[in-house]
Amino acid sequence: MPDTNQPRRATRAQVRKFLAAAGYEGTPPDDLVTEYVDLVGAAGRPGLPRHRLAVHLTAQSPGWAAPALAAFEAGWHEQQQARAQASSAARDAAARDADRAAAYVAGVWERTGTGPTWTELGDELGWPPALRARIVRLLAKEGVLTYGTAPRSLALAERSGES
Repeated sequence: MPDTNQPRRATRAQVRKFLAAAGYEGTPPDDLVTEYVDLVGAAGRPGLPRHRLAVHLTAQSPGWAAPALAAFEAGWHEQQQARAQASSAARDAAARDADRAAAYVAGVWERTGTGPTWTELGDELGWPPALRARIVRLLAKEGVLTYGTAPRSLALAERSGES
């Protein structure tokens, strides 16, 4: 039975575009293109996180040696674990700090007539900078806060103000 986890084969044109995205200047030689076929196939479509990781690893590789598929997959696994941990930490912070966030936002509106910035809210509640946007979006999704495109538009959601 064939291994269904094998990456698709990339075309030579796809490999050339990939190498250009990684910073290779000029036309890559055929042996270099051949060396990258499997990695580019495993990386998937341009713009996706797996593809961006493969481009990054390639740009970091000495002498344009293709990173090993095992190293690429290990790097991808680490990124997925980091994303899952960040997501979990953000959910925990949103659940833990919803009332404090609402109180702080209400207090800033009362004192200044505008909402706090996301940075000010995050600083006040001790949220890691990398998680602040995710936490604010979760609080908005849960109906605690709202925000718009205007600066300092962070506010209590209607439901929160009625509690």
